[in-house]
Amino acid sequence: MNNNELIAFLGKGVLKWNYVEDITDIEEQKNDTENDDGTKSILEEIFPPRVWTRIDNNNKVITLRQTISREPSNRDGVHKMIVMINHLEQFYKFKKKGICETRNSVHNLFFDEVLRQVIIMDEDLGAILYRIHSEFKNMIFILKCMYDKAVVTNNLYPESSNVNPKLVTDVEYLTRINNELKIKCRLSKQRHLNRLKKKESGEDYKFLVLLKMKYKMLNNYIKRSTEQLKVSGLMEGTDEYDDAVDKDFLFDPK
Repeated sequence: MNNNELIAFLGKGVLKWNYVEDITDIEEQKNDTENDDGTKSILEEIFPPRVWTRIDNNNKVITLRQTISREPSNRDGVHKMIVMINHLEQFYKFKKKGICETRNSVHNLFFDEVLRQVIIMDEDLGAILYRIHSEFKNMIFILKCMYDKAVVTNNLYPESSNVNPKLVTDVEYLTRINNELKIKCRLSKQRHLNRLKKKESGEDYKFLVLLKMKYKMLNNYIKRSTEQLKVSGLMEGTDEYDDAVDKDFLFDPK
């Protein structure tokens, strides 16, 4: 495919439209009746009809209209679109990454035809695809504006002379606190690791043995005290206990 064929293809357009029709009489009747219900399909809302006027050979103003085609696509048409977009990429040699207006324009031409074909198959699916594509177009436009502004100003950040000195002081203070907290966190982590190493090496074994001995001694003392209290409770109220009290004798269970 040569360059002339590519230029002719771009001049004709990728999106399929119906033949141009003269609607002068229809427009006159519409102006007389004015009974337009205003209902439109999703395809007509996305691709509204082209309407324009011109003067014919009899110096009469005529109104022409061209509506979007509802003819479904076939395999040959899809294959032709793939071949054409590959040739256009080689013809324009646009970059495949980053922001490129030429690539964006070419892809939009083919996307409109793809969107038309999807709407013909399923209107709801086509409406969703149109909303997603519109959102991406807006995002690309915003990114392009930001990029152009960055290129013009050559700096996205304000000059240091225009910055409030109090903000600079606050940033330095917070940076210093952040560094101190990092140091404390590092030291705490190191102490924890040292404790784990000590436990693994057995240096706390003596301390654990001492705790066990104290636990046994305390447990034995509690048992002896409990037995003494039980014996004292059983002897209280007997004759031997009364004689011991009269003689000022303290009972010793031992």
